[in-house]
Amino acid sequence: MGQDGTTGAEDAVYSSLGPLMGVVGDKRARLFVEMAREQTAKTPDWFASLLPHVKLVSSTPSLTSELETHPHPSILFQYVVQPSHCNRLGNLHGGSTATLFDWCTTIPLALISKPGFWLFMGVTRTLNVTYLRPVPAGTQVDIHCEILQVGKRLCTVKGVMKRSDDGTIVAVCEHGKFNTDPSVKV
Repeated sequence: MGQDGTTGAEDAVYSSLGPLMGVVGDKRARLFVEMAREQTAKTPDWFASLLPHVKLVSSTPSLTSELETHPHPSILFQYVVQPSHCNRLGNLHGGSTATLFDWCTTIPLALISKPGFWLFMGVTRTLNVTYLRPVPAGTQVDIHCEILQVGKRLCTVKGVMKRSDDGTIVAVCEHGKFNTDPSVKV
């Protein structure tokens, strides 16, 4: 058994996270994004065409100082709509929007994660996307992702996609996730 109460198999799983284990909060979120970029560069997958165009702009952890608290950790991303991510009408494809929300709304969990508590950032249970307006190729959007509720096994994250130039909301989502971390014995 490891020092933190994990078994040898769990230790192997946690050690696979390497550099993520030594950092917390905003640094962990940014490192996770960078590791995802490196992974998709080595072994391109369906997300490889979206990720290079997603930029983590800022984050707000749940606790920023002793005097200031933010009950809902959040992250702001920016993305410029690429023609290859559009439908035949030249607007951001609904599947691309859903994929962006799925990935971006997962990253705020890096702000609060620790071994046994959302370290692997879970899997999607539900992803409800409401499309409000078309988003033409070349448009820059802000994607604000905020944890609404997080427990030991389930969490709910909200995503809002707005045009960067005028703040018009173009899509919203609610993302339900399930924690898949191995249990940590204490």
